[in-house]
Amino acid sequence: MAFSQALVEQVCPCAAKVAGRVYPVNHPGPGQPAAFSMDLVRQVADVLTAYDFPLIEDDSPDWYALVWCLWRYCYGHSPYGRHTQHPGNAGDDPASECGTGGQA
Repeated sequence: MAFSQALVEQVCPCAAKVAGRVYPVNHPGPGQPAAFSMDLVRQVADVLTAYDFPLIEDDSPDWYALVWCLWRYCYGHSPYGRHTQHPGNAGDDPASECGTGGQA
């Protein structure tokens, strides 16, 4: 199966299963320095702007979308998050702690 066919048949978070991928990497544990930072996100946003894409301003919806996409690219997809519930927290609003005031 061709690489492009493998990607077409899988959703983005599953693309990590395609042979030859280095990313996603393991998230650094507590006390370990994290390579992921808002400075990294700003540098990627600036590269996009340098290539004539629209400016991505800090604290904008596009900024947070870029943060999330880069995070998922670097560290992978977690099945728990804003739009899902951890089985141990059934009934809790997963969006209540994401800065949207509980609005998903």
